[in-house]
Amino acid sequence: MTQHSGIMKPALQPDDVAMLKAVLRQWCQEKSCDICSPAAQHVARELVSWFECGIRNEHKLTGLMRHMHLELMTSPLASCAPCVGSRPAMETNQLVGHNG
Repeated sequence: MTQHSGIMKPALQPDDVAMLKAVLRQWCQEKSCDICSPAAQHVARELVSWFECGIRNEHKLTGLMRHMHLELMTSPLASCAPCVGSRPAMETNQLVGHNG
């Protein structure tokens, strides 16, 4: 378990990481976005955050990511600014990386 903002959260299991990677890869493919891009890293942080909040359904996560893309397109700071309540980028490196 890890502690984040005073709340204990279970560690992501290998099957969880594999599913989250697949969802992120699908988003990147649909949006013609490199998985190492700032936009993909932002979406990966949000994806982990949603997962930790209890959204574990692959289809629901995919739908949320499509909505997230719309926010990224309309907000120039969204891909640069850290998200409030999201995990730091170095903790999402399992999702975003070159060995992916």
